[in-house]
Amino acid sequence: MKTIFSKEIKSYFNSFSGYLFLAFFLMSEGLYHYIYNYTYASADYPYTIEATSLLLIFFLPVICVRIFAHERKLGTDRLLFTSPVSNTRIVLAKYSAALLPVLMGCALISFHPLIMAEYGEVNLRAAYWGLFVFILFVAAMLAAGMFISSLVSGELVAGIVTFACMMFISLLDPFIEMLRGYGIELPTGVSPLSHLHEGLAGRASLADVAYFLILILIFIIATVVSISSSRKDMRSGEKLKTAGIYAVLFAAALAFNLLANAVDIHVDMTAGGLYSLEDTTVEYLEAFDDEVTVTYITGENDEEKVFSDIMEGFTDACDNIEYVVALEGESLALIKNKGITTQFGSGFLVEDHDTGLERFVDVGEMIISSVDYDTLAYKITGVDFEGRMLSALSYVEGSVRPTVKLLTGHGEDELISGLVAVLDREGIAHESVSLTTSGNLDNCDALVIYAPVSDLAESEYDAVLEYILGGGRILVFTDAAAGSLPNLESLMRHFGIDSDPGKMIGENDPDHYLSGSNMELLPTLCEEAFPTDIRKGSMIVCPYASPLFIRSNLNENVTVSPILRTSENSEVIWYSEDDPESEEKIGGPFYVGLMSREEYSDGTSSEMIVYSTPYMVSDMFLWSEPYANERLTVATLMELAPYKSPVLAPVRNVDNAVLAVTAEESTLIGVLYIGLIPACIIVIGALHLIRRRKKA
Repeated sequence: MKTIFSKEIKSYFNSFSGYLFLAFFLMSEGLYHYIYNYTYASADYPYTIEATSLLLIFFLPVICVRIFAHERKLGTDRLLFTSPVSNTRIVLAKYSAALLPVLMGCALISFHPLIMAEYGEVNLRAAYWGLFVFILFVAAMLAAGMFISSLVSGELVAGIVTFACMMFISLLDPFIEMLRGYGIELPTGVSPLSHLHEGLAGRASLADVAYFLILILIFIIATVVSISSSRKDMRSGEKLKTAGIYAVLFAAALAFNLLANAVDIHVDMTAGGLYSLEDTTVEYLEAFDDEVTVTYITGENDEEKVFSDIMEGFTDACDNIEYVVALEGESLALIKNKGITTQFGSGFLVEDHDTGLERFVDVGEMIISSVDYDTLAYKITGVDFEGRMLSALSYVEGSVRPTVKLLTGHGEDELISGLVAVLDREGIAHESVSLTTSGNLDNCDALVIYAPVSDLAESEYDAVLEYILGGGRILVFTDAAAGSLPNLESLMRHFGIDSDPGKMIGENDPDHYLSGSNMELLPTLCEEAFPTDIRKGSMIVCPYASPLFIRSNLNENVTVSPILRTSENSEVIWYSEDDPESEEKIGGPFYVGLMSREEYSDGTSSEMIVYSTPYMVSDMFLWSEPYANERLTVATLMELAPYKSPVLAPVRNVDNAVLAVTAEESTLIGVLYIGLIPACIIVIGALHLIRRRKKA
């Protein structure tokens, strides 16, 4: 076996095919690596591997045709098969030798993620798992090509057939999707590319590894059987016995594959834990008793596989949830019959068979995007599947939701869209109300006054005060840029809260502000108000906040508790109207979030929560880790208008880190990976061939 392996290795590198394959492999990987990871400065290395794999399978025939078809061309196959080495050893030796150039290429590119890590934050676990799955994928394709080579005579015919098979594999996923559109369902996980994509997406699954190993074993067994049946010196009984042994091995391999799929052992290697559910989510699902059907109404989007994989976590944790993927015709019928309007033509219809309630969650609501100012296009930065699905389950379960009213008519900022998105995510009914027209605060569980730039009118002040004295709940966001608003400040003073309008807090403690701006505060979450586990190791950001104070002469019925507090090194900065160049400073700490409760003699109470910046609920800080602003906002809403919220599930961040690489460094890396290294391999191969010819 060692002799055959050594002979095969020499045949690859004593001819030009081995050098040509290795050079092309490095050049194709280097091209995608340079463009995506350095030109676009993305830290997502698995994407490079995916692009390389699609191109590489069309050039594997260069290696495959030499395994057996080349032997037949030279007439050395009879000599090989009459040797004392068993057929199994022959196949394994030839397969190992054919795999070696692939392993050599992967060994050379294995340094790329480490080099990328010098320029930014790279998810090395996902990168090297993707490379491992890529090796398994190529090994499986190589085994398939070896089997074809054992069946076909002639290198040209073997190359054409192998190329056609590789082309079919690359189009298998679209073909399966087309069949699904006609109502023909195929078993999941048929295509090798689907298992490759699963691994490259950061989901390390035993089922994917088992699939490729079984595929390799099947084609190796098939090749051995093919060679055995072609040997004329083997008796019929021996052929039958050999075929029976390999049939048993084949059945055992399939059984192992089915077991691996049934066990479904996988590890989430994505940076944001995209496929992992929160512990509190699992606890909620385990206690969920209603019979629910979740129907995925499919459309033309690339997130179907991702969403389906996350949905598996819900069905695994709760047996009462049935997950169904609707076909194209069924999807159109559901959209029409249910009167559903969708942003992307797809989403999840959640139906509770016990309560009869249903809720549709649009895919557009689950995808968090932002503008890429380099390309002026939107890019996906996060996935909010877990939170939206939990909200829908809680809604159809029949959980009572409060009604929140948003005060308008005072130039409220557009940033309120972030707060509205939180209300929608939690399934909380909300409406705008103008107290200067016909609006009123009847049936209002909580009133939100969001960063008004003009003061409340006297009639509005009276209406809000009446609402307070009747046991109302108020959430106030103030904006330092608005200046003094006497009526609003009077309402706050009623609850023992003073503000310093027109002034902002600057931090001098680097642990308490975001890098780049000491006005983007990272205050401490106080235990007196909410549990500190809201933060969960994340940070709460309060940009451009003004100071809040607890009044010294509090009414005995009023209790004020701090929510957010700056460090002792913080300071308030303001400028004199007479001398804009002068500045005065007052040292901290300061409150930027306060909660006040007033108790009444009849046993009722009213409550006000004040945050001294509207920017803490902007989209920039709500939907991405490591910020905990959304969790704090939900906890605030639950305090003012208690309702049953399943969990505070964070949005999963999928925005890839950016490499800090200069244009000059990027160009040098591109020249090295695309040109210099492949050229060196070609030159080494040419010199080796020239030397051999001179010796001959």
